[in-house]
Amino acid sequence: MTLSNDQIIALLVFVATYVLIATGYKERTIAAMAGVGVLWAFGILDKNEMISYVDLNAIGLLFGMMVIVGALREAQFFRWLGMRMANLCGCRPRILFLVFLVATAVLSAILDNVTTVLFMVAVTIDIAELLKVDPKPYIIGEVIASNLGGTATLVGDPPNIMIASATGFTFIDFIANLAPIAAFGLFVSVLFLFYYHRKGLLDRESVKVPLGNADMIQDRRLFMLGLATLVVACVLFVIHGMLGLPPSVIALTAAAFLLFVGGKEMPRILMDIEWSTLIFFGSLFVIVGGLEKTGLIRLMSELVASTVGADQPLMTTAILWLSSIGSAFIDNIPFVATFIPLLQDLSSSGLAGSAVWWALALGAGFGGNGTPIGASANVVATGIAAKRGISIGFKEFMKVGMAVLLITTAIANLLLLAAHFWL
Repeated sequence: MTLSNDQIIALLVFVATYVLIATGYKERTIAAMAGVGVLWAFGILDKNEMISYVDLNAIGLLFGMMVIVGALREAQFFRWLGMRMANLCGCRPRILFLVFLVATAVLSAILDNVTTVLFMVAVTIDIAELLKVDPKPYIIGEVIASNLGGTATLVGDPPNIMIASATGFTFIDFIANLAPIAAFGLFVSVLFLFYYHRKGLLDRESVKVPLGNADMIQDRRLFMLGLATLVVACVLFVIHGMLGLPPSVIALTAAAFLLFVGGKEMPRILMDIEWSTLIFFGSLFVIVGGLEKTGLIRLMSELVASTVGADQPLMTTAILWLSSIGSAFIDNIPFVATFIPLLQDLSSSGLAGSAVWWALALGAGFGGNGTPIGASANVVATGIAAKRGISIGFKEFMKVGMAVLLITTAIANLLLLAAHFWL
């Protein structure tokens, strides 16, 4: 097989961008923007083509959720919730471990899991210092729970947002196909983590955290507005298929409402939006667009088709494990961005059904647990811990994370095959 000059350039840009992102040699947004610049300079894509490849639905949904989460963060919602949960369970290590992991998973299913981890880890360290217990089991457990919980819904993790935009799957579709598997994976993971950390989770007498819950709410009006907006948005996400409204429109409308009525803090919240993440997404779409325009995606799909053939269970299994292992070492966002046009091509030719899309989502979500660099939430959590003097080494994390990855991916594989092919 001989590649054209354009195909070689597009492939080299893609590989170089991945290497820069995976090694951390350059910040991921800078690496992706540089790749776009090269594609434009060599005439692989013109400006109109670059714009056409950017998925505005995915970016709009991300932006809208960032605004809602920013308002809740500013109102100290996460710290308030963490302290209240700690006091409700009397700060008993085992109960606290269970409550914090389940809460992290649930919050990650409806909010940005990076933000959830950011504040849950900070609260966990504060409480661990007061109780004089090792925070590492809690932090690692919360990271794992955030990735599992984020896999359960359309808005829980950026890869799911990208898949939804590409396929048109609804919020209910994600809940029906992913939430049961994610919940079972969480249940098994919690049992494993309890056993693994059994010596460090010895119970003690019930105590209270000496912090007043009311004092932590900085802006009660924004607190109530942000919470109400989130609840309404979640309800609309559930029924958006019946309303005929894309999730991005719901998120953007909710964000616009908050920005308009939220008060004097909203301009600062707008400034604190992760604009670099949105630019990164847009740049990735363009780089993968270069592969698509030059025909490399078509060549890749033909290679997959010739290797796997029409064996749907085998293709589903292959996509699941490839995305799971790959996402443990490569950020799952660019990984999924690459696979989406490939699966679209296979689907349009009748070689792939819906099961492969759920395999991609589950693999990308569960695979993030394998290493401390597997997902953005992992990097954020270990970074916060390091700033507080708590070192979580690569091998230390990987011993737990890779075991969870293998267990949960195997469970997902069996449940996917049972749901789509065996039953």
